[in-house]
Amino acid sequence: MIPIQLTIQGLYSYQKKQTIDFRTLTEANLFGIFGSVGSGKSSVLEAITFALYGKTDRLNLSGDNRNYNMMNLKSNELLIDFIFETGKNQTAYRAVVTGKRNSKQFEEVKKLDRNAYKKIEGNWIPIEATALENAIGLSYENFKRTIIIPQGQFQEFLQLGTKDRTQMLRELFNLGKFELYYKTVALETKNNEQKQHLQGQLQQLGEIDPNQIIAIETQLLELKKSLEELEEKLKSQQIQETQIQQLLELTKKLEVAKTMLENLQKQEPHFIQLEKTTLQYEKCVLQFKNLLDSLETSTKKVVDKTKQIENDTQKLEKEEVEIGKNETNLNKIKPAYETREILKKRAEELGKLIQIKNLDTTIVGENERLLNGNKHVIETTGKVEKLTTEKQKLSNQIKSQKADLPDLAALSKIKTWHIEKQNFNKKAVEIDSDLNKLKLETDKLSHSTNNILNAPIFDELANKTEFAETLIFAQSKIDSLKTVLKKLDSEADHLRVKAQLEKYAADLSDGLPCPLCGSIHHPEIYSVADISQEQSKISNEKLSLEKQIEKWNETILALKDLNIQLNLKTGILNDWKLKLTEYKKREAEHQSLFTWPEYAEMEKVERAFKMAEIQQKQIKLLETNLEKLSDELEKAIKTKEIYQTELEKIRTQITIHQTENKTLLEQLKMVSVEDYSNKTASEIEKERNALLQQFSTLEKQFNEISGKLTELRKSKDTLSGILSANREALKLEKENNETLKIQLNTQLEKSDYTNVDEVKTVLLQAVDLDSNKKKITDFKQNLSLAKSRFSEIKTEMGDRAYNAETHQKLLDENKESKELQNTKNQEKGKAEEWLKKLEKDLENQAVLRQQMEKIELRGQNIKTMKSLFTASGFVNYISSVYLQN
Repeated sequence: MIPIQLTIQGLYSYQKKQTIDFRTLTEANLFGIFGSVGSGKSSVLEAITFALYGKTDRLNLSGDNRNYNMMNLKSNELLIDFIFETGKNQTAYRAVVTGKRNSKQFEEVKKLDRNAYKKIEGNWIPIEATALENAIGLSYENFKRTIIIPQGQFQEFLQLGTKDRTQMLRELFNLGKFELYYKTVALETKNNEQKQHLQGQLQQLGEIDPNQIIAIETQLLELKKSLEELEEKLKSQQIQETQIQQLLELTKKLEVAKTMLENLQKQEPHFIQLEKTTLQYEKCVLQFKNLLDSLETSTKKVVDKTKQIENDTQKLEKEEVEIGKNETNLNKIKPAYETREILKKRAEELGKLIQIKNLDTTIVGENERLLNGNKHVIETTGKVEKLTTEKQKLSNQIKSQKADLPDLAALSKIKTWHIEKQNFNKKAVEIDSDLNKLKLETDKLSHSTNNILNAPIFDELANKTEFAETLIFAQSKIDSLKTVLKKLDSEADHLRVKAQLEKYAADLSDGLPCPLCGSIHHPEIYSVADISQEQSKISNEKLSLEKQIEKWNETILALKDLNIQLNLKTGILNDWKLKLTEYKKREAEHQSLFTWPEYAEMEKVERAFKMAEIQQKQIKLLETNLEKLSDELEKAIKTKEIYQTELEKIRTQITIHQTENKTLLEQLKMVSVEDYSNKTASEIEKERNALLQQFSTLEKQFNEISGKLTELRKSKDTLSGILSANREALKLEKENNETLKIQLNTQLEKSDYTNVDEVKTVLLQAVDLDSNKKKITDFKQNLSLAKSRFSEIKTEMGDRAYNAETHQKLLDENKESKELQNTKNQEKGKAEEWLKKLEKDLENQAVLRQQMEKIELRGQNIKTMKSLFTASGFVNYISSVYLQN
């Protein structure tokens, strides 16, 4: 993760909005955040942590009002906006945290909202807040351990247990890909399954004997030979059976043909009678049926026409009476109908008179509105003039006060100069103080060094100012003391040997072996003088030398430590001297920028600012008043314009109504205004409605009688025409009827029938001519075919005769041959299948054994891998490599 930008506001000590651009810091790939205790370093890191994970250790304590404690006490809003890049392609992400304080309850800080975004093609696309953890690839706990390590907790990171450290490094470096144990177990399970499957297949195949294959092949050759002999025999039997079967079928056909011919010969008399009856009926139909049907139809028409003429004659007489009545009624109302337009015109003029009265009332009301409107316009005009004068006066006053304002930009520049001057002075004092402290500390270190060098042990040293020579001198002293000490150690060892030999010698006696040489004779026993005093002296000298060496070592260490501190303080002192020189130079440059003698003191600048602030408040108050006055003036102008517009509308309406009234008066011809001056509009409307009702009634009655009379006359003319046509048609139909009777009698005389009733009796029979003709024709054809078929079959058989016993014997022999053939074929098929199975099993057995060898070898390799990956062994190894790196 690479931080890009962090913006914070209202968080801990950051009251105002602050933005940190990390890009200027990360260019060198390394940067630091420095500051004194409480300066806000941890707040920056906690802001980043909370934006990413929504929690931090300091804020998640039990019972801690986190949101309230996070927000600055002088702030009402909190903002954290963190932008960072991560991943192979350095994808940009953004985490935003916002929150507000309850305006009614200061201690209540509402929920902090966390939102996350991802930059795609230059646009911030919203994503789930939990996606940030996946993008970074670190859990909150590991983020703390690797990125945000609290003070004093680095050792805790180093002392994590193997499990926790492995888990952390697994997340940091994506070591989950090295967790191969379960994949290996899956491979082993799959391999074992394949092995068991192969074993099962081999067990199913069993042991295969190659001699079985040879025996089955010999059996197949014998079966093929037997089947060929049976095939020849069956062909001969099949030819004989076919010939006998054909003779059997001809015999059956001859019997069927004979039976059919006998049946048809029995039906022949019936069809002869049917043919006779059909011919008689057909003759009657052709000679008489059309004449009889036409005569019947003509007679019916004569009766129907006669009856219709009688009914139409009666109806015509009734309509003539009705026409006479309606003509009388129409003549009665015709004079009044012809003068009906006078009623309509008088009603129209009464309607116009009502409009005139309504217009007079409207004009009076509009004149009253016009008077009231003129009063309002005069009042509003006065108010507009007054407000305009006040606005101009106030604008002039604001301009005058703005002209008196000092140059605030120049005052700000002067104030900034004074503040920087104070900072320069303050910093110079601090540097002087630090220089004095450093000088005192340097002098103190020099004094301590001189005290050591002035000790008696350094009296032999000629040049005590060179530190290197001093160390060489001290080291040579230590080396000489060590040489003497070594010599004393050798003497002390020699004395200890003597003392031990004397102890052994004292224990010797004749007859007992010596522990050193093994001799049992001791002619001259070793004896020395008392050496304890000499040993004590050497011991004291050694102790004294060791103390001197220790003292010289302590002195060298003290000198080295003092020299390091002295060099460090001297370097810092020189740096601060350079800083002081630089600050004095910058202070002189700053002093040269001052060009405002009238503001030589900071107090004058502050007073100028206060005066400007007072003037600005006064101007702001005047501007507020001016704004209110402008609003009032604008409202007054709009009101005046509205009044004027409405007055103009009223004047226009009065003119329109007066013109309309005059026009209506000029249109009155039949009605006098004076005659109706005392009547109201409703009374006039009532009279007008009565006239219109009278007009409508006359017109309705006249139209109804006229329409009815027209329909009656039209109906009368239609009936008269129909009567004339029907009488002529009746005359013609009677003539046609007589002609048909004459034709029928003539046809009877020519036929074998004596009267019409005999003909009708024949025609009443239910005879279907087409069906009967078809039946007769079909019968004749079937009889002819039956005779022909019987003759053909008899000729085909000739002298041959069918023998059932011979046929059955041949069938039995054929059946036995086929059964034997089927048995042989089944034996052959089984042998071939068994041969194929043995050959295939033998081939499969060889393949399965090769596969089994490969599977067993793979199982051994997987077992070795499984032992390597057990208990995350490989992950632990990789994590240890990463940790060492």
